[in-house]
Amino acid sequence: MKSKRIKVCLLCLFVSLSVYGQVAVTDSLQTILQNDTVQAETRFINAYNLLFQQSSPEEAESLGMNLLYPFVRDHWKTESEQLSHLSRIYLMIGGCHRERGGGDRNEKERLFFEKALDTARKSGDHAVYARCCTFLAYMEMKRGDVKQAHQYLYQGIEYYDKMGMYVKSSEMLYVVAGNFFEIKDTGGMKRVLRQMEEYLGKDTSKQSLYQYNVIRKSYFEILLEKEEKEKGTLNPQRVDSVMLLIRDNIELVDHFLDELDPNWMHGYAYYYLAKALYNYYPEQTDSIFPCLDKALALMEKEHHSRTNEASSVMELRIHISQIRSKTLTHEGKMQESYQAMNESLQLLDRLKDYQNLNEQRNVAHTFMADYYEKNGRPTEALKFQKLLRESESKRYETEKVQAINDMSAKYETEKKEAQIHTLIREYETARHISWLTAGLILILLIALLLFIRFYKLRKKNLEQSVYESALLAELKQHELEQTLQEAEQLRLQYSEMELRADLYKQKPTKAMIGKLTEWISKSLMDKAKKDACIRKLSTLDIDMLEQGYLTADEKITSMDMKYIICFSIDMDVKDISLLFNVEPASIRTVRYRIKKKFGEKNTFKFLI
Repeated sequence: MKSKRIKVCLLCLFVSLSVYGQVAVTDSLQTILQNDTVQAETRFINAYNLLFQQSSPEEAESLGMNLLYPFVRDHWKTESEQLSHLSRIYLMIGGCHRERGGGDRNEKERLFFEKALDTARKSGDHAVYARCCTFLAYMEMKRGDVKQAHQYLYQGIEYYDKMGMYVKSSEMLYVVAGNFFEIKDTGGMKRVLRQMEEYLGKDTSKQSLYQYNVIRKSYFEILLEKEEKEKGTLNPQRVDSVMLLIRDNIELVDHFLDELDPNWMHGYAYYYLAKALYNYYPEQTDSIFPCLDKALALMEKEHHSRTNEASSVMELRIHISQIRSKTLTHEGKMQESYQAMNESLQLLDRLKDYQNLNEQRNVAHTFMADYYEKNGRPTEALKFQKLLRESESKRYETEKVQAINDMSAKYETEKKEAQIHTLIREYETARHISWLTAGLILILLIALLLFIRFYKLRKKNLEQSVYESALLAELKQHELEQTLQEAEQLRLQYSEMELRADLYKQKPTKAMIGKLTEWISKSLMDKAKKDACIRKLSTLDIDMLEQGYLTADEKITSMDMKYIICFSIDMDVKDISLLFNVEPASIRTVRYRIKKKFGEKNTFKFLI
């Protein structure tokens, strides 16, 4: 009975925390979206990041479609802009399913990413479409469908090239090169490096240089690995090249972190140094551990908003744990080495559907099989030997290798063909422009001769016309002056008549006095005050008031007249406020406003 109560309490606590978390995210989202002092696009990005980082997949889907998308429809009027932002919302929801989803997270991630791609295609926004291709490429890469991943990658490159976003194109090539590195294809990596060098010529960003250095380093690492197998020794010059490239990237991270892509895990720069030290200078264990600690510290500093549950964070932790384990093994600290490798294995189990981590699984399974065998535990050792064979077979699938090379060759062929077609079109265009230019010059010369002839005839006719016009103008000048004098007299007469008409129209004072008399008689004022006010109203000089209105610098409204009449009979402020049902302070404001309309004139002294 007691244990049942405890379970119920724990369940209630969990539900309460979940509800509180959802309310907190909802409140934060509404606060962001309702802040009118911030531009709409900035509010959208802040809301996007909040949902991606702090909400569950279900919250992201509900709040994204019921709060964030209505905000988009209110602030972006064109269908293209709305669809573009909706596509980004779908990407965010798919990302939440990938990072924090349940058993169906793979299906949900694919569903929303494909929705995002379809919506981006309808929007016509090339940047968002290319971004969707990037997300889908990474998803397919992790799921093991390399051919499909590369199709998305090259689609993304095509669109990024069109927009001149060469940093993004270089990033796509970085992923392609990563696949060549996985299958140890130096030829493929060399081709990608040449393509990345082309982008570096068009784009000098620190991020593109960082990516290029990583791929070059990886290329040299494969060459070193092959040379070591063939000759049994390492090429010291090539080792120096690897170390130099790694330190160049560390310098970029240390001095230009703000200029690098914030979505990357730049802690890898220090991880690569630790790995290189282990591979080429394993005796420098005192230098390896600080590098791994720096990698973790940079990861936490740069991605403080990400949780340890994020897949990108877990991937970096897997790499760090495995190098730490290998270094500890080299020092003979087998128990600590086992703990570090076991930590990486637990993270790999949580990312069991990520096919891009097969090499890391191979390392972990190899270590565990050896460890259990040396410790007299054959059952566990056999288990990891089987897992090792499975990971080895997945790592070197022939179809996968062929798919990578086929897609790369297709991309390069299509790119060269496009360049050839472009050159042909440019040549044809230049030839047509030359003919058109020659014809246009001939036409212009003929036109110029005709224009000169026409100009001379026109000038002669114009001189004759001017002479005749001058004579006619002199004859009519006197007549015009007389007409102007008559017109001026008519204007003065009309102005006088208009003024009189205005004076006639502006005599509502008598009617206004009648209305005020009626209101005062029905008011809650004392009878003595009523009689005194009504008596004063009956003795007012209406003409004096009418003439006074005309001296105002601004138009006197009917409401102004009511107050002027009340002020002219010296009516008490409290009585006026009671009569018009306003605050006494408002009466003083009205008196000041009316006085300003008369400027410096003292037409109505009772206003002073």
